[in-house]
Amino acid sequence: MSDACPFAVLGLAPSWPVDAAAVHRARLGAAARFHPDRARDAVERAAFEARMGSANQAAEHLLDPVMAAGAMLRAAGADPSELPLPPMELMELLERREWFEGCIAGSPAAQAEASAWAASERASLVAAFGTAMAAGYETGAWTEARRIVARLRALARMTDAGSVRRG
Repeated sequence: MSDACPFAVLGLAPSWPVDAAAVHRARLGAAARFHPDRARDAVERAAFEARMGSANQAAEHLLDPVMAAGAMLRAAGADPSELPLPPMELMELLERREWFEGCIAGSPAAQAEASAWAASERASLVAAFGTAMAAGYETGAWTEARRIVARLRALARMTDAGSVRRG
């Protein structure tokens, strides 16, 4: 996707947490207006294909918490790049990853425990990002929000690797 704000592409106001239902409605609205099959000629068809591609990609970005967090930071005028995690937090993350990988390779009960932990951790990080964004709006300091993006990305990598191993 270009540097266009995914919220703007779908006509949504930036908000956290991202309302998945609103994203789906906006994408369907774009499809109703710009589906290539509605085009009258080849030029309009190409324009509609580009608009639909942008709408689909914007929806994909907003439904992924890491990409959505980056979009929120950009919409707030903050640097969306991640900040490195402190060494102790990295150690804890590596230990948790070893535990997670062991669970995924283990029994169905262990896999369920790992999945439940990952879902809970994701929800916790999404909530923490919202709190950090609110503090950033008040102070202009986005440091914690940027660190949470790093933690969200690490969790996504961990769970993606686990789903590849299981699948």
